[in-house]
Amino acid sequence: MARKFSALQSAAVIVFLSLSLSLRVSQSVSIKLSEFQIKSDLEAVRLKRMSQLVGGPSGVKEADAEIQDILDKTRTGFEDKAGVKFDEFTAISYRSQVVAGTNYFIKVKVGTDKYVHVKVFKFLPHAGATLKVENIQLNKSLDDDISNF
Repeated sequence: MARKFSALQSAAVIVFLSLSLSLRVSQSVSIKLSEFQIKSDLEAVRLKRMSQLVGGPSGVKEADAEIQDILDKTRTGFEDKAGVKFDEFTAISYRSQVVAGTNYFIKVKVGTDKYVHVKVFKFLPHAGATLKVENIQLNKSLDDDISNF
């Protein structure tokens, strides 16, 4: 026996089914977005771990007192390689790379809108933890990337 529904009951059923479907679609989209966010977060963690691996360079960091101290201790070696004395010698930013010791790639401000890059190698403690200027790059700008050189 077929059951008859009033127009109001039919409308109520349609609204209920629509809301139910809408909720399922909304939950599905929400779940997909959550999965995307989780994948994005996992990728960020993976990239961060890669940058901390032995041999992998770090991201660019703002120079601190430790980096300025490294720069101050190697200034003479840098100026000897460059063949010029600088009035200003301030560490701005750097990257580091762990190898059999640590490479520091440092952006240095040497005057008004004048920058240079210096690569300093810090030997491991058992080798005296001494510092050595490995390489220099002159005529750099504030916007130039600090990379392995």
